[in-house]
Amino acid sequence: MLSLLSVLVLTTAVFAYIGRTSVPAQERVPVTTWNVKDLVDNSRRGLHLCSANTPLRRALDGLPQKKPTK
Repeated sequence: MLSLLSVLVLTTAVFAYIGRTSVPAQERVPVTTWNVKDLVDNSRRGLHLCSANTPLRRALDGLPQKKPTK
């Protein structure tokens, strides 16, 4: 059980790092001030970047996405 948890945490951390690096440096939130929402947003962004043009991307396209507010 502990090994499964460590794999999930490590995977989430990798996707969050990829998502964070996709944001311009001036707009990045420092990692020390992240909350759960920032972690989820960055992980989702990283997952979307890594799954481009794959069957996983087609499955993720069915999920609701946030629309930016003006």
